[in-house]
Amino acid sequence: MKTDWHGKEPRPTAVKATQRAVAHSAVRKQVLVADPDDEALTELVNLLDSLGYETIAVHSVEQALEFAQQHLPDAVLVEIAAQQLEGLEGLDAARPLRELAGGSPLLLIALTGWGQPQYRQMALAAGFDVHLVKPIGVDQLSFLLSMTLV
Repeated sequence: MKTDWHGKEPRPTAVKATQRAVAHSAVRKQVLVADPDDEALTELVNLLDSLGYETIAVHSVEQALEFAQQHLPDAVLVEIAAQQLEGLEGLDAARPLRELAGGSPLLLIALTGWGQPQYRQMALAAGFDVHLVKPIGVDQLSFLLSMTLV
């Protein structure tokens, strides 16, 4: 199911319960984050780590695809708005990642600072499941991942 985030922030108790559930699961869910901006990448990695996810950080779509060829993560967050100097753009990541998944569950999240409807539509049309607008809150990301990475 494709969706973009329009919902309200979950209650703090829901986030705490999610953190406990992730921390106590036998296998930590793996989240791959692709963002060319070092600061944004570090913030996302720290946020995901604090929620109990195993996080892999890369700076490009190509690096994300290389990693996914070796080990398919449970979810991939890709910055789609940043202009890269060369190589694939963020929107180009969804289809090859889906092909690598070969029908296995894979949550694809498009990240951007652009929240206008046309950018949401572009992300969903490109094959992403979710379109999130930065800055992303801990409650928002925790709720989304806990509801989809079961």
